[in-house]
Amino acid sequence: MVAAASLISVSAWPVSSLSSTGALEARAKDKPKEGLILAIGDGKVLDSGERQKLTVKVGDRVLFSSYAGTEVKISGEEYLIMSENDVLAVIG
Repeated sequence: MVAAASLISVSAWPVSSLSSTGALEARAKDKPKEGLILAIGDGKVLDSGERQKLTVKVGDRVLFSSYAGTEVKISGEEYLIMSENDVLAVIG
């Protein structure tokens, strides 16, 4: 799978546990989701014509809002396509 431009492709699942640092509140109504980055694009094209590289990389575990991205189904597998701006944190 190849992601376009500044988009990333994520395999997602609900967050099952809280961080030991207490970064996430258990009582939060809109709990973030966790996912694994499967593919990334080449980055955003700036006004100068240069490309801004993405800071996330394939294999990163990330947290993102439950409303982030667009769900797509390819060959029976579900994926989430989102902007790097939707990533709340890289956790591994």
